[in-house]
Amino acid sequence: MDQSEDSKQKFRVGDYVRWPIGVAVFSASAEGVVKPTVIHYAYGIVVDLAHGEPPYTDVLIIYCGPGKKYNWIVCHADDDEYDLEIVSRGVDYERP
Repeated sequence: MDQSEDSKQKFRVGDYVRWPIGVAVFSASAEGVVKPTVIHYAYGIVVDLAHGEPPYTDVLIIYCGPGKKYNWIVCHADDDEYDLEIVSRGVDYERP
């Protein structure tokens, strides 16, 4: 399965997604390895999806809600800046 097919299967319209926006707490091991332990997330709903053709991936349009720093996010499904993950699936939705 190529990258485009994988992203088509991963996200759907109506999915509730989140992505990290900052770290509140770090911890360090005795060896000096520092890792984030409390991560802050932003949340949104996938409202539209543009399917990409190889070598490009799908583009997601995400609504984050009113009163947020950014109400809308437009990004590639595999964008490292957002590191999107699905919190919950939306109901099955077919465009009219």
